[in-house]
Amino acid sequence: MLAHALGVAGIVLNLTFIWPQVWRARRSVVGISLGTVLAGYSARLLWSIYAVRADDVELFLGQAPIALGFLIVAGFVYRGEPTARRTVPLGVAAVTLVVAALTPWHTILSVVAVIAAAVVNLPQMIRVIREPGRVAGVSPAMYWLVASASAVWLTYGFLVHDLTISAPHFVLFPTGLVTAFVVQRHRKSPVRTPSADSGLRHPGDS
Repeated sequence: MLAHALGVAGIVLNLTFIWPQVWRARRSVVGISLGTVLAGYSARLLWSIYAVRADDVELFLGQAPIALGFLIVAGFVYRGEPTARRTVPLGVAAVTLVVAALTPWHTILSVVAVIAAAVVNLPQMIRVIREPGRVAGVSPAMYWLVASASAVWLTYGFLVHDLTISAPHFVLFPTGLVTAFVVQRHRKSPVRTPSADSGLRHPGDS
């Protein structure tokens, strides 16, 4: 009963977490890590293909919208960062081609999907720690939701005795929590500058 409730909660959180970042990226892309965007897109695309191969409709519905959300964020970064005009399309194309190449190998596909999902927050966490004053485009709500979803799936994996489900969240949970905390802490700081909030005026940010 508890495992089922956690599974439902995890699916809802999965379907929710990317959209605060999509909404914020409409106004600013300052501080958004393209590495996390591409890693997120690749992880969810891998899981979407895994779901199709496994004929798992629920899994597909829980992953494909997130892949779309990361792709939309990549589009906003492309629009808002002149220095990313080449990197974004090349990155998206490279990720898509690699995922397509892995499609015939079911086991390798699943292993890479787990690894990609585990490390997706690392580039963003490193960036906000290094540049805590340049996070105008980063949504703290997304990372609070990511941490919440990770806590749910971590517990769910233990309850159903499937460590494959829990494994990525040993990394996802702390990195999501740290990223959310750093960004939220900066937003509460009284020290703000106009340049930190104008996402489209800083071609050096990505």
